[in-house]
Amino acid sequence: MCYSDLNYGNLSEMAVNYIGGIFKHARTVAAFTNPTTNSYKRLIPGFEAPSILTYSSQNRSASCRIPYGAGEKATRIEMRFPDSTACPYLAFAVMMMAGLVGIKNQDIPVGPMDEHLFELSLDEIREKGSRQMPHTLRGSLEALIRDNDFLKPVFTDLFI
Repeated sequence: MCYSDLNYGNLSEMAVNYIGGIFKHARTVAAFTNPTTNSYKRLIPGFEAPSILTYSSQNRSASCRIPYGAGEKATRIEMRFPDSTACPYLAFAVMMMAGLVGIKNQDIPVGPMDEHLFELSLDEIREKGSRQMPHTLRGSLEALIRDNDFLKPVFTDLFI
């Protein structure tokens, strides 16, 4: 898939790769953006927070929303899965690290998906190739143990 197929919502190639990096490491990122057991009660498909890892400018059920902007300079992304219990400094740092790795590796996220994602069945989500956020704190902490190399330039092993 080439970038010309992905020109969507005024996103640059770098922005698409940034989103791809966050989605690739989303299960690890969740350990910082969703740090409590109650954080995962809202990550159930069809509930409050979007748990399907895709992006869209058309609906609010995607994990990454691209709000309408009045031009290229007004384009931005909105990650919708972080919880209000997260430390914003850690959450932004971890998302930045994952996004930078995505830019470096030219990760391409699944999407865009403009249909209402809360209405899709689990089989339809898998068929489209989309992944989901972890459903428990334990799942995100296990992912943090397995996948933390992208954090090493900033976070120490002791901190992780």
